[in-house]
Amino acid sequence: MTVPLFGETAPEADSPPPAGVPGEQWAAGQFRGRALRIGRNRTVHRVSFLPDERGVEIPAPDCHTGYFAVGRPWWRVYTPTTDRVDCGLCLNGHRGRSGPESPEAQLALPLDTIPG
Repeated sequence: MTVPLFGETAPEADSPPPAGVPGEQWAAGQFRGRALRIGRNRTVHRVSFLPDERGVEIPAPDCHTGYFAVGRPWWRVYTPTTDRVDCGLCLNGHRGRSGPESPEAQLALPLDTIPG
């Protein structure tokens, strides 16, 4: 295999994506059927799997707290555990959301009553 030099064309678009970090699939598999901890925190989260930009499924807390560790790979931050889930957001099924639950929950803004 030849490696393109600086200024030459990149590999073809139909070439397979990079394999990623060796052992990453194995590390993600360690979270199947288990819970996880984030860093040194003792809170135990339920695990959900999300695809990254390469299409590889990686574990993440179901409540989306600590979704990605800034500057550190997930396999160095997340720890699999068989302990019981005790995260309140994971247990209640609440995930991080940016808006109201339903259209009825949003308040109307009466623009005709604003003095102009």
